[in-house]
Amino acid sequence: MADFDLGDSRLLRVLPEVYQVAAESSQPLQALLAVAEDMHAPVRDVLDRIHTVPDPGRSPSSLIPFLSRWVDLDWLTLPGPEATGTASAGIPVARQRDLIASAAGLSARRGTVDGLTRFLHLATGVPGFEVVSEPGAFHITVRVPAAAAGQLELVRRIVKGIKPAHVTDRVEVMKE
Repeated sequence: MADFDLGDSRLLRVLPEVYQVAAESSQPLQALLAVAEDMHAPVRDVLDRIHTVPDPGRSPSSLIPFLSRWVDLDWLTLPGPEATGTASAGIPVARQRDLIASAAGLSARRGTVDGLTRFLHLATGVPGFEVVSEPGAFHITVRVPAAAAGQLELVRRIVKGIKPAHVTDRVEVMKE
């Protein structure tokens, strides 16, 4: 076989030595190896890229919902009863990737003003959120920048999911 190179065959290297020696002179065995190599090529391509799967920056977009479950963000990224009906509750894939990549730090700061502010910034892509905690009142006021006014449903969903259960909340849009 002119187009099959025994030296490049990954499959031949894992076969017993008797097959490796026989393949040097046996055209039927070379043809069989060529077909087997072609059949294994798609699987090899996947295995060569398997290290990208858990990396939210390089993982295929179709796996982002799966990764969000790994880091307990599926409550936000998967459509729920309060979602707007759009895929992934209206959060673009790039922002979902940022949330997944930051999940450990966000989880460590969950229930804090800083954690909620950072979460809102990552999820909406808009900086400038203010969270005012009223001491002794178990109440927070989340001030939303005007640039994020179109994402109020998302902001409310995040506030309900991140704040401590005993704390009440109010979400208001800042004036420009």
